[in-house]
Amino acid sequence: MIPISEFIIRMLLSFAIGLAIGFERQFRNRHAGMRTFAVLCMASCLLGILSSSISPPVERSSVLIAVLAGMSFLGAGVIHKEKNKELVIYGLTTSTTLLMTSAIGIAIGLGYLTISIISALLTLICLIFVRFFEVKVGLKRIKKTDEEAKSEPKIS
Repeated sequence: MIPISEFIIRMLLSFAIGLAIGFERQFRNRHAGMRTFAVLCMASCLLGILSSSISPPVERSSVLIAVLAGMSFLGAGVIHKEKNKELVIYGLTTSTTLLMTSAIGIAIGLGYLTISIISALLTLICLIFVRFFEVKVGLKRIKKTDEEAKSEPKIS
C-alpha cells in the first residue's frame, strides 16, 4: 500500500483535474459538470490505487477493465438524440470526456502523475481551443439559448 501522504496527493490531484474538466463542461451547460467529473476522477484514482495493491497483475488488469467498462456505461447515459427534421445526436463530447477523465484518474492512481497532468492539459486544450477553432472556421455553430433567441431582432 502507498503512504498516506502519497494517497492524499493523488486524490487531491485527481480532484483538481476532474474539477477543471468539469468546469469546462458545466460552463458550456452540458449534462455532466464539476461534481460529476471531480467524483469520477477521484473514484477512478482510488480504484487505480487499490488495483495496484492486487497481485498477480492479471487480476489488476481485470479491475481496470471493469472500471472503464462501467465508465462507458455512464458515458452512454449522457448521449441522446432528437429527431425533428433531421437526426441530431448530443453528448458525444461529454461522453468521451467522461471516459478520458476516468482514464486520467486511473493513471493518477497508478502513480503516473506527469502523464496524467499532460493528458488533462491536452483534454482541456481540445475542449476549449479546438471548439474555438471549429466556430471560427465555420465547422460548428454555437447554439443560442431561448432567451438569446427571443431577444434578437426579427427580420421580416
